[in-house]
Amino acid sequence: MNLAGLETLPPRLAAIVRQIAEGSTNALSDATLSTGTETRIESRLCVVGAHVVPVPLDASAAAAGIFLKDTGRGFFVLGHAVGGERRRVRFEVRRP
Repeated sequence: MNLAGLETLPPRLAAIVRQIAEGSTNALSDATLSTGTETRIESRLCVVGAHVVPVPLDASAAAAGIFLKDTGRGFFVLGHAVGGERRRVRFEVRRP
């Protein structure tokens, strides 16, 4: 990516563009799994077809077998094994 010309942008905006070009993201968040076999998570960044990357934050969350079931406007649904409640997961949402 050619970053020439950033000096004409306001400093904060230039810093944001540079961070994104270097691979930074602000699309990370954490959630706690609910009872049952799926958890609906509200995320204003999510749209239909978004790529959601769930990352378990500990061994018990990994054992819950977390996977993406569905995406929609403003939410997504993670599937998981029964007994996954209260397990913590970090996720990143990438728009298509």
